Amino acid sequence: MNFIPRAYRDDEKIRNIVYIRIVVATLIVGAAIIALQFQSRELSAIALYSLLGVVYLGTGAVYIAHGKGVSFNKLIRLLIGIDLAVLTLIVHYSGGSGSIFSILYILPIFVGGLYFGVSGGLVTSLVAASAYIVYSLLEISGHVRSPEGALIFTRQNLFDSLLRGYIHMGVFVSTGLISGYFSKRVKRSGKELADREKEIKRIQLNNDSIVNNMSSGLVVIDLDGCIVSMNPAARRILEVEKNVVAEGKHFEEIVPGMTPLFKQLMLVMETGVQRNRGEITLSGSDGRRLPIGINISLLKNEVDEKKGVVALFQDLTEVNRMRDKIRRSDRMAAVGELSAAIAHEIRAPLASICGSTEMLKDELDVTGENGELMDLIIRESDRLDGMITDFLEYARLRKPEFDSIDIENCLKETILLLKHGSYLHRGADITFESDVEGVRIYADDEQIRQVFLNLGLNACEAVRRDGSIYIRVRVVEDVLEEGSDKTRYAEIEFTNDGPRIPDDVLEHIFEPFFTTKDGGTGLGLATAGRIIESHSGSISAENLKEGVTFRILIPVEDKRGRIGIEEVKHELSSIECGRF
Repeated sequence: MNFIPRAYRDDEKIRNIVYIRIVVATLIVGAAIIALQFQSRELSAIALYSLLGVVYLGTGAVYIAHGKGVSFNKLIRLLIGIDLAVLTLIVHYSGGSGSIFSILYILPIFVGGLYFGVSGGLVTSLVAASAYIVYSLLEISGHVRSPEGALIFTRQNLFDSLLRGYIHMGVFVSTGLISGYFSKRVKRSGKELADREKEIKRIQLNNDSIVNNMSSGLVVIDLDGCIVSMNPAARRILEVEKNVVAEGKHFEEIVPGMTPLFKQLMLVMETGVQRNRGEITLSGSDGRRLPIGINISLLKNEVDEKKGVVALFQDLTEVNRMRDKIRRSDRMAAVGELSAAIAHEIRAPLASICGSTEMLKDELDVTGENGELMDLIIRESDRLDGMITDFLEYARLRKPEFDSIDIENCLKETILLLKHGSYLHRGADITFESDVEGVRIYADDEQIRQVFLNLGLNACEAVRRDGSIYIRVRVVEDVLEEGSDKTRYAEIEFTNDGPRIPDDVLEHIFEPFFTTKDGGTGLGLATAGRIIESHSGSISAENLKEGVTFRILIPVEDKRGRIGIEEVKHELSSIECGRF
C-alpha cells in the first residue's frame, strides 16, 4: 500500500508513506465497503471501517516512532506486516478466499522488493502466499467462516482452493522477483546518475574555479555584442562593479569608455581573423592610461558556426613598469661601463688645466679682467669635477650594506643638520612628527641618510624666508606591486609650502640629468630614487594645494635587501610568458 521513490531522504520517505498509505487504504477499504453495501452486508462493512481505523492509527504510530528515532527499515518491515494482516482481514470480510481484493497482496510485496531487493520481495511474497493459502485451508476445513458462509469440504472445493493458492503464489513470487530486480536496477541507475552528477559538478566546479581565479580577464560576447560571461579579473581590470549584472547586456552598456576594446572584439567577429598577443591602451574612469595585452579568438559551436568571440586580456601596467625598470637598469649599466673611461679622459686633463691655471695665477701678476678669467677657469673646473663626481656616484651606486637602523633617530639627526647648517632660510621652520618610536628598518645607513639629506636640502631651497617644512614618519600597510601581499612600511613625508612643481616637470623629476635648476646636474633625486629602489621601497612626489610632498616607503625590518636586476628580468619573463 506504499509506493515512494528511493531518492528521498528518510524523513521525506516516511512523510510520503503516511500520505500514500492513508490515500491507498482509504480507496481500497472504501471500495470494499461500497461493494458490501450493495450486497446489504452491514456487519462486514462495520468491520472494514474498523480496519480502516486500524490503518490510520498504525500509520500515525509509525510516523511518531520515526520522530523518536526508530530505524526506517524496521518501520518499513512493520508496515508491511500490518498491510499483510489488514489485507487478509479485507479478504475475509469481502468474500473469503474468492475475494477480488486478494490480488492486492502484490502491493506490500512490491514495497518489500523495492526497499529490500530481490530477497525482500521473495520473503514478502512467500509470507503473503502462505497467509492466503493457510486462510483458504482454514476456510475449507471449517475453522474460519467468512461472511459468505462456511464452505463444504469437497474434492472440487479443495482443488479450487489449491489452484487459487498456486496461482496467487505464482503471481506473488513473480511480483517479488520483478520488484526486487526493478529495485536493483533503480539503485544502480541512481548510483550511476549520482556519480555522473558528482562528476559534472566536479568538472563544473573545476572550470568555474579556474575561470574565477584567473589573474587574466576573460570576456565572452555573442554576435550581437552582448556579454555571455565575464570573470572577476575582467571586472577588476575593466572597473565593473561586483553587484552589476553583466551577462545578457551589451558590452558598451556595461563597460562605457572602453571603445578601443569593443572595436577590437567586433573586428575579430566580422573578419574572422584572430588577434594574438596584441596590446592596446584604454582609459580608466580616473583618466589614467590602462595598457592591456589581449588575445581575441572566435567562439564556434560543434558544427563550426560562429557564435561570438572570446577575449583574454591582462593589465600590463605592472609589466610596463618592470620593463621600464629593466631599461633604466640596462641604460645605467651601459653608463657605468663608460664612466671609468669618461673619468680618466676628463679628470686627468681637467686636473692639469686647473693646476696649471693656479700656478700661472700665483707666478704672474694677473690683475683686472685677466684675473677674473683665471678665477673663472678654476671655478668652472671645480664645478665640472663636482659634476663628474655626482655622475660617477649615480652610475656606480654601490650595493647597500644592510643593517638595522632606528628610523626616528636617523631623521632627527638629519633635521638637526639642516637646522644648524646654512641651508635653511632665516625665519623658515622645520616641524617633525613621529609615530614610530622603536621602529627599525633594515637598510644602508649612509645611503638612507643621503636620501633624507637630499630631500631636506631640496625642501630648504624651495621654501621662502618665512616658509615651513613638515617632516612626518609613521608605519603603514601598503602594496607596492600588484599581486603581492600587504607589507608594513615606514612612510616618511617631506612637505614644504614652497611653489608647486609644474605637472609636466613633476613626472620627470626622478629621471637622471633632468633638472630645472641653473647649474644643477639632475642627479640628486635620480640617485635618491635608485637608493630607495635598491631597498625594495618607493619614492614619489605630489603637488598639494600649496607646496609639495615627497613620500618614501621603506619596508620595516625587511631583511631581504634589494631585488637584483636578474630577479626582475626573471619575473618580467614569467609574466610575459604567461600573460596571454
